[in-house]
Amino acid sequence: MIRNYEVGEVMKSATHDVPTFYIMQFSNVLAKQGVSLSESFTELGLDMSDYTSLNVRIPAPVFSKLITHIVTQKNVCSPGMLLGSALQPIHHGSFGLAVMNCNSGMGIIRLVQRFINVLIPYVSLNVIEHGNLITVNVIDRFWKDETHCFFIDVLTAAFINLHNGITQAGNPPIIKGLLFDYSKHTDETSRDITANFDCKFKQPLCGVIVDAENANRPLIGSDPVSYQYAVQLCEADKERILGNSLSHKLKRYLENECHGMPILDDAASAMNMSKRTLHRQLEAEHTSFKKERDTFLMLRAYELLHIKRLSVQQTADILGYADPSNFRRAFIKWFGSTPSSFQ
Repeated sequence: MIRNYEVGEVMKSATHDVPTFYIMQFSNVLAKQGVSLSESFTELGLDMSDYTSLNVRIPAPVFSKLITHIVTQKNVCSPGMLLGSALQPIHHGSFGLAVMNCNSGMGIIRLVQRFINVLIPYVSLNVIEHGNLITVNVIDRFWKDETHCFFIDVLTAAFINLHNGITQAGNPPIIKGLLFDYSKHTDETSRDITANFDCKFKQPLCGVIVDAENANRPLIGSDPVSYQYAVQLCEADKERILGNSLSHKLKRYLENECHGMPILDDAASAMNMSKRTLHRQLEAEHTSFKKERDTFLMLRAYELLHIKRLSVQQTADILGYADPSNFRRAFIKWFGSTPSSFQ
């Protein structure tokens, strides 16, 4: 499992807190389990009404305490599965409208990849196309324990809901398998939701395995005009929430421009600022060049070793490690196991 950052390492900016536009759906699904979300807030010394107004966000540490409380004190199994299975495209606002009008399954994946950090802070998608399969990994290097499982389960169940809607409309199935970096679900609800898919647990990364051919087929009923309109609204929301986040610009630079080991001098030059300014602005977003570089290298290592099945030496060379032992140490830090265990 990827080692998550401590929840205490949270950005002071509210742009990285948790949006509350699903809070009433969450309250409803918990009520069906005999649990009051309002009461859970109260037991933590909070007032739920403070988080039900438009554009209000829940601080990350508070949200983590809330989910932990619901799981450990209220004994709700897999609350993320419960919420994700209840969510329909209509609940996602302009993002849901865009999803409903994408021209292909791959278009939906790219859309989620583009806007997921607006819906769930600190989470991103990494898409790897390989032969007749596409691996879509959910990258979470911040949330821990119950909250990590919560967000992964929400996304998984929401993807399954969407997949079921696509097939019911007459389109071929897209999802072939599900990946989890934690132990197998033991509750009946989760087993029922995932029953039709090949599930693998205790994997290096979470995600879904997608049929490439079916994912690239045109979807029945898509509307390009509605799609473009919805995407414009999504972009406006993203700009309002994330603004000019330097960490996101740096991620794009690493993904699109870097071949080999990322270098601080080159990154600062690409961002049109000094190394000192780059460090200071990333620190204000509670990240660093090293953290962003490590995430980039970790994902590339996973792709090269686990998906493309290159050798350890080839992977180390491509990533720019002059000494394979340094790559091995970094890999163990990222995944808690040796590179050879991925082959």
